[in-house]
Amino acid sequence: MKIHIKHAFCSSSESYDSSCDIQRIVAEHLAELLPDGTQDRILEIGTGTGIFTKLLNEKCGSAVCVDIADALLAKAARQFPDNIFICGDGEYLPVGGEFALITGSSAIQWFQQPEKSIPAMLKHLKKGGKFAFSVFVEGTFVEMSILNQMTGFGSVYALPKEDDFARIFEGCGVSVNKEVREYVLNFESVSGFLKKQKGTGATFSGKDKVTSKTSYKKFLELYPELFGENGKIPVTYRILYISGEK
Repeated sequence: MKIHIKHAFCSSSESYDSSCDIQRIVAEHLAELLPDGTQDRILEIGTGTGIFTKLLNEKCGSAVCVDIADALLAKAARQFPDNIFICGDGEYLPVGGEFALITGSSAIQWFQQPEKSIPAMLKHLKKGGKFAFSVFVEGTFVEMSILNQMTGFGSVYALPKEDDFARIFEGCGVSVNKEVREYVLNFESVSGFLKKQKGTGATFSGKDKVTSKTSYKKFLELYPELFGENGKIPVTYRILYISGEK
């Protein structure tokens, strides 16, 4: 499964930065939750092209940056040479030692076994160390989920439930602060939204994508009919921000 996720993100290397509207918004709020001042050793999971890395560097210092998609990571490495870049799966960390800060924006919802990998990740956090993550959770793409049931087009990746995900952190012996924010972005057209989504590489759903032209056409017709407002297409994103200290 991870090879499909990697391939989808690598294929977006040229379009990601111009398509990642919601990821930028989320990264900016997550940066507000980071501790002030330079941290001794920082680990960033899911670096991508460096949207969040820039904010992290400015507030906390350089980091060890891990991402599964080498094509995206290469772009970040060219922009932020003071960091260490490692191509690898953040769910099975390719690094050792302890960190004063472990963080990542819009990445760990891709973990396949978070109940195992999150406790393992937090073992790398030193005593008194801090963590901060943003996670896309259930309720994201609610419009598309409804239309998928009606048309067969637009399958949505099964995102974690916010309470279930938070409980994993709470069971790791760390203090936990959590906040959920819902964002609605408006697009000029359904096809425009789909193009933006494809441009981020976040297209893997884990489901059969074989659909007919009829189901696609019906999807395009029903989206504005059921959800359109003032000539715009709304898309809902639901984000869990989770932070704390060991």
